[in-house]
Amino acid sequence: MKPVRKKSKVDLSWLRSWFDLAPDERKFVAGILAIALVGLVARYVHLKNQKPEPIVPEGMEQAARTGEL
Repeated sequence: MKPVRKKSKVDLSWLRSWFDLAPDERKFVAGILAIALVGLVARYVHLKNQKPEPIVPEGMEQAARTGEL
């Protein structure tokens, strides 16, 4: 015996029509998502390869050169 699906009382036809895109619109949305994904990957790679530089307070630089530390 097959299980019987109860009909949902919520009307989701508006949701289906929202995602029902024409082929040109789908290509456009896919292009935008691809551009965003490439940008996020490029940012991740850039930040991953960035070398941190130590922060030296202004007066400490001069003191380090003269050996006052």
